[in-house]
Amino acid sequence: MTNSMLKQGLWCIAMGLWLWMSPALAERLRAPDFVPCERNQLTSWQGEVFNYHRSETQIAFGIRTVDGTLERLDIAYRLKQMRLNGGLFTLPDWKRIELSPGVLRPSVRVRVWRCDNAGAISFMIDWLE
Repeated sequence: MTNSMLKQGLWCIAMGLWLWMSPALAERLRAPDFVPCERNQLTSWQGEVFNYHRSETQIAFGIRTVDGTLERLDIAYRLKQMRLNGGLFTLPDWKRIELSPGVLRPSVRVRVWRCDNAGAISFMIDWLE
């Protein structure tokens, strides 16, 4: 092996290690324990909520994400799919995020976790204060 090839090989290894240790890769979100699926089946959106509507069984809203995209969620929900700052969400917690039933407070933020487990889609909604 020539000296030039050895230098190229070492350069490639060094670049690979640098990329592997890069802060950009370290910033990937780790799913909290309450999210019931594997990392490779998971998508998350975080941002400010807009166009919010809620009934006893349905919830719909848009999210202006921190990544600059607009996402939409419209699902039948159960209270066990909700969290508040990562903790359990209870019926009295609606008053913390809503002005009145179905009317969201201004500038509410959320992180939605979308799990696709072999085509079975589920969501976890974490309201952020």
